[in-house]
Amino acid sequence: MLYAVILSATLAATFDQTDVEEKNAPQEEEQEPTLTYQEVVVVTAAKTEQRLIDTGSLVTAFTPSQLQRSPAIVIDEQLRRVPGFSLFRRSSSLYSHPTTQGTSLRGIGPSGASRSLVLWNGIPLNDPFGNWIYWNRLPALSNARVEVVRGAASPLYGSSALAGTIQLIPRPPTKKTLDARLQVGNLETYDVDVFASHRLSDWSFIVSGRIFDTKGYIPIREEEQGAIDITANTKFQTLLGRLEYRDFHVGVNVYSEKKSNGTPAQQNTSHLYLVETGYDADTWSLNFYGQGQEMVSQYSRIFPGRNREFPIAGSPFPSTGFGSSFTMRTDLDIQWGVDWRRSSWEDNRQNFLGAFVQRSFTFDEHWDLLLGGRFDLWENQSTQGSFNPRTSLTFRGFDTVTFRGSAYRGFRAPSLNELYRPFRVGNIITVANANLAEEYIIGVEGGVDIHPTRFFLLRLNAFHNSLQNPVSNVTLCTSSIDAPECGSLAPGTIRRQRQNLGSATISGLEVEASYAFANEWSFRSSYLLSDSRNDDSSLMLPQVSKHQGSVGMGYDGSFQFTAELRLVGNAFDDDLNQRELPRYALFDLSLRVPVSPKFAVYVSIENLFNEEYVVRTEPIDRLGTPRFAHGGIELRLFR
Repeated sequence: MLYAVILSATLAATFDQTDVEEKNAPQEEEQEPTLTYQEVVVVTAAKTEQRLIDTGSLVTAFTPSQLQRSPAIVIDEQLRRVPGFSLFRRSSSLYSHPTTQGTSLRGIGPSGASRSLVLWNGIPLNDPFGNWIYWNRLPALSNARVEVVRGAASPLYGSSALAGTIQLIPRPPTKKTLDARLQVGNLETYDVDVFASHRLSDWSFIVSGRIFDTKGYIPIREEEQGAIDITANTKFQTLLGRLEYRDFHVGVNVYSEKKSNGTPAQQNTSHLYLVETGYDADTWSLNFYGQGQEMVSQYSRIFPGRNREFPIAGSPFPSTGFGSSFTMRTDLDIQWGVDWRRSSWEDNRQNFLGAFVQRSFTFDEHWDLLLGGRFDLWENQSTQGSFNPRTSLTFRGFDTVTFRGSAYRGFRAPSLNELYRPFRVGNIITVANANLAEEYIIGVEGGVDIHPTRFFLLRLNAFHNSLQNPVSNVTLCTSSIDAPECGSLAPGTIRRQRQNLGSATISGLEVEASYAFANEWSFRSSYLLSDSRNDDSSLMLPQVSKHQGSVGMGYDGSFQFTAELRLVGNAFDDDLNQRELPRYALFDLSLRVPVSPKFAVYVSIENLFNEEYVVRTEPIDRLGTPRFAHGGIELRLFR
């Protein structure tokens, strides 16, 4: 509870020093304005403010109230309302190994290394070593909103944005703000989340922290459990601070995580820090950041019967990342910028240098054309270049209908983990490959937004993408008595290597519908058809469900109620489509009752009907999170 004590002491000292004039001044209420669908503004798709229905890309925006009232306790579970969003596997970030938390959109090649870029206020959150995401590194109450952009965004953001971009946008500082969420749940869970901010003249600050602990669950069916099976559990602590003076800012984020992955020997710990600073003027911005992480991961080989395991020594692998960016906006609707990133692990380095430019044109108030492109240089053993253009066209010929279309190229450079680090899991040895080239995608998409009233929005979007040279783990040798070419490998050992391999085609259709009733009820639904196949074999890509969807309803009156049903079709856990992951449906709900303007109580239940669903099939089925009920109180002090 150290962070909570520090927060309380800091806030008490700060607020006690506020002068009499500040005490008598009217209080600023942090209330989300009621927006129509036509008024929602997003920034990620074009690095500038645009109405949701005017973007050339398909964007889903989560408002503060939607984040607050979601039944999910962690951000990646909230984002699963967007069909096509997934981690490498179906499991929650609470119970999955960090190396499996790579992010995918639209079923574009799920892997441990993200093929989508995750940003916090413009800073990449992808791990500088392995390109996966630590989803819980930011306190939940520190997020103002989230924007999910589908389609390659490499022309703006460079490597890793080939499938899309997700941006977490922080809450701005406001006067005398202290919010807290305290909750407990089954699986022996507790959660303390605090956000504080204040503004005084040209100065402002935010301080936010979170402490979370859950004993978790045993992810193996009871009849298949052995003596070594224990709960998969997690605990983490995170602290975020930011100080602003006019247009200048400096901030820090510290995160620590410890997990058990289901057996005594399979443990991992992670420690991260981020320091960032910059200057954001009206027409230009200049920002710098540095981050580092150290993860210690312990694996084991489990013997038949699950009564014994053999630990495989884990060692720490610390890595660091640095970056800076400069962006300029002109009166001619031109944006341009340059950025630089550097990652390092042991004696290995990777550098990125990129420059982009884009311009938007408006013709007779009906047509918007955006042209842009970006050139990147990246190097490990040699220097390689990548040029990624994008064009989009938006037509507003009617007051109630908007048409859009775009074409693009995106890329991802291999991570330091893929280039240089070999590893072993069980009897599988995977060796690195320092000669990996970039993987890239070429795609087109088009859609229509229908909004006949301020209460209704229907979005239809079709896309076609070709993924080239994806980095894959290729089997080189399976050791046996009859395979002397495997050399000194023990019998039963499999040797693999990371290689650029083949191509895949991902085509599909997205549908989103939202309707707000006049009596404070609302309804929303979404669906994704994603046909993701290997071009050589016509087999489905692993971990990709062809059909996904969600349906939700909510009430926002004297109390707030949310109910969500998420449906995920069957998928395959292997490239040969031999191990099937069955379809499943999860039902979540939450109820929030304001007792006063400063105090509310709430309860949420995830997986209400305790649906059993499989997240991994090898060597035996590993199950997803069972029924998870949690609830507590929300405090909004100094309001």
